[in-house]
Amino acid sequence: MKLRIISGLLKGRFISVPDTKDFRPTLERTRESVAEIIKSRLPGAQVADICAGSGAMGFELLSRGALRVDFIEKDRTRADLIKKNAHQLGVADSCRIISRDVRSFLKNVSEAYDIIYYDPPYDSEELKSIGALLDKLTENGILLYEYRKARKKEKDLDIAPKELLFDSRTFGDTVVDFYCKSTVS
Repeated sequence: MKLRIISGLLKGRFISVPDTKDFRPTLERTRESVAEIIKSRLPGAQVADICAGSGAMGFELLSRGALRVDFIEKDRTRADLIKKNAHQLGVADSCRIISRDVRSFLKNVSEAYDIIYYDPPYDSEELKSIGALLDKLTENGILLYEYRKARKKEKDLDIAPKELLFDSRTFGDTVVDFYCKSTVS
């Protein structure tokens, strides 16, 4: 299976993705909309694509001006495919592939990110709160959290301080919440 990069320097190029039933890549429409919403923050941004899966979102943000993307993916096969795609796209120097789970990554990372995209498997219990991710943002950094619409209603009502939420968009059964470490004016 292949996914298309929507816009930017890599527009129209494709990345290979696993063709398995348990794999749910972020849809084109979602990637395009999210990238448009944050486009003013992309030039020169340091990005972390956590639970990267295919890496499609990270590659989209890199294509639109991010300086570097760290792809965090615990599945070694998927991490290797992200690395292969980075080389084929000619952007390997702007990518770092880290094969770790979220908790291990958070314990070991020392730098701060301008943008974090967190897209865990929809029924994952890996992080019950995104507070630890907010701590890894730069002063005005943003966290984008993708989840299944029903999940937040059922389990995660207090996943982060509501005053840090500055936008939320729904795409079918997918929701992306936009958090800023400092209050957005």
